[in-house]
Amino acid sequence: MANVIGIHSIYGLHNQKLRNVAVHSPSIFLVRSGKKTIFWQDQELTLDSSNLLLARAQQQLTFENKPERLKFMSTHFRFNLAPPEEMLELSLSVSRSAYFPVYCPSKSLLSTLDIFSNLHWDELSRHSQIFWVHGFYQQLAEEGKLHLLFSSHILPFGQELSEYLMQEPGQDYQLNSVAEHFSMSRSTLIRRLKNEKTQFKEVLMQVRMNYALTLMQRGNKRQIDIALRCGYQSQERFSQRFYQRFGITPKQYLKTLVE
Repeated sequence: MANVIGIHSIYGLHNQKLRNVAVHSPSIFLVRSGKKTIFWQDQELTLDSSNLLLARAQQQLTFENKPERLKFMSTHFRFNLAPPEEMLELSLSVSRSAYFPVYCPSKSLLSTLDIFSNLHWDELSRHSQIFWVHGFYQQLAEEGKLHLLFSSHILPFGQELSEYLMQEPGQDYQLNSVAEHFSMSRSTLIRRLKNEKTQFKEVLMQVRMNYALTLMQRGNKRQIDIALRCGYQSQERFSQRFYQRFGITPKQYLKTLVE
């Protein structure tokens, strides 16, 4: 079973401009060095080490990571656990402000994220993980921000599907077998995704493209190897998909990771 929180680092030695990066789970992005420009609606929002980016599940982000004197570094916190309903109600009672992606948190909340970054989550029982994450949700609720990250105390099915596909992005998934895994019919799976304004092929493609970014961040440089691990037998097909999705080729993205 997946951890209730996923944490990974993102870096860049040169400007990285990406469009339509899918966010599968409610997420928080914390910039460690450099700056991140978010293109949101008709605004350009600047993110640095003093503020956070809140992203709900099934959002798509267009942004530019900008190194300054040092390389760009950020941490992505992905939450796979829905908050208790009473915490969402508390958050709404503190502030009913409309969703806005960037906010300046308290020092204590930033400290909690630093603690999370250093915890060995794989060594914790699921019960302990839930305890830690619920404490963080309470902090967010008291600052009136939890409801901006989660619109409901029930996780959307698209998020559950994404988490399942993330386990092996390169596998040749078939709708019937995936539906069987979730103990539902093929038509029910299609209908549930349609209700969330998406479809299976789109979710799978998003998962694979995000996984390609992760592989490159981890030092994988051979495009054919990345393509195969993402479920594409053709490097050319993979490159086309990558460019269509992010507005940049795999080769161009790899260049942002080297001197």
